[in-house]
Amino acid sequence: MDYATSVAPHRFHGLKAPSTVDYVLLSTVLLLVGFGLVMVYSTTGIVSQEKMGEALFYAKRQTLSAIIGLGLMALCMRVPMDLLRRVSPYLFILSIFLLALPLIPGIADRAGGASRWVKLGPIRFQPAEFVKVSMVIFMAGFFARHEARITTFAHGIIMPFGLVGMAAALLLLQPDFGSSAVIIVVVLCMALASGVRFLHLGLCSVVVAAILGTLVAISPYRMMRIVSFLSPFSDVAGKGYQLIQSLIAVGTGQVWGVGLGESQQKLFFLPAAHTDFIFAVISEELGFVGGLCVIFAFLVVMWRGLLLAKQVRNDSFLYGLAVGLTMMIVAPALLNVGVVIGLLPTKGMVLPLVGYGGSSLMACFAVVGLLLGVKREAEHSGIASA
Repeated sequence: MDYATSVAPHRFHGLKAPSTVDYVLLSTVLLLVGFGLVMVYSTTGIVSQEKMGEALFYAKRQTLSAIIGLGLMALCMRVPMDLLRRVSPYLFILSIFLLALPLIPGIADRAGGASRWVKLGPIRFQPAEFVKVSMVIFMAGFFARHEARITTFAHGIIMPFGLVGMAAALLLLQPDFGSSAVIIVVVLCMALASGVRFLHLGLCSVVVAAILGTLVAISPYRMMRIVSFLSPFSDVAGKGYQLIQSLIAVGTGQVWGVGLGESQQKLFFLPAAHTDFIFAVISEELGFVGGLCVIFAFLVVMWRGLLLAKQVRNDSFLYGLAVGLTMMIVAPALLNVGVVIGLLPTKGMVLPLVGYGGSSLMACFAVVGLLLGVKREAEHSGIASA
């Protein structure tokens, strides 16, 4: 055998090329992103023409983020899972460092009364979006390392959720209630999948609910959000305005919608129409059918992700990682839809893969790349099971 031929497959052992790709997952994600680009333009075209002097302003920025995200996904597909396993203990330190950046004067970039962004020269990003990914990898490693003692209250609840609480506390200082809620929900799912006792999780959930309730009670801003959520029409021009406009958009769409590009609520009526409330515009323009298709696409992502988790259940790290990464996309999507249709209080959370937000989109692409990497690793090592 020719020497060059014999060593070629091993030349780039550090970054392994994927053997078999989950094309259902990949195509669903790409369809969501492509659809999102169309909806971002539909939602912002007139508004950005008025504000920025260019109808494609937001659409072009989101497209650039998608291109960068595709490259990031391709890279993450090739990252060896053993490398992630080894570095996972250190990702908590990285997460805390990233969450502290928006609180540092000089690089923090405040917007809308919150300090969630960091600006370094021409680069502006939201660290919390990438921290969600690093925390999932860290927690997958934690649950795998403590697998033998995961049923104890100390190792199943106190230690992991104490660490998660530290990250959530930094998020609340920004303040970013939505991201902290997402991380807590995702870690709860990972803990349940990893074998933490259901009774312990129930007790933990009660404590977390009590803490969140206290945080709401002592914060006039959050309390007003709860009040406006429970009774939006009591303050039509104030705190209830955004939810009312969202409900008007959803109701106007009825079954088939008013037509792509024909939304009226996006024309300076519905705040954050291209980010947190883009699902309301989708429902208005494409109706109940369009909104249902979007929800169905996210359920497909959940199906493929959890199916992958089932296939790697013999490897506790890969299993926890697959569950966490899957829920990192699905959980905020379902929470976002719940906010838009009035089932949950407003949290300031973008619809993954669809809504406008460069950091969110790139982080989601990284998540998908890592999921595809888990599949590649499972097939390469032969641990995948039916």
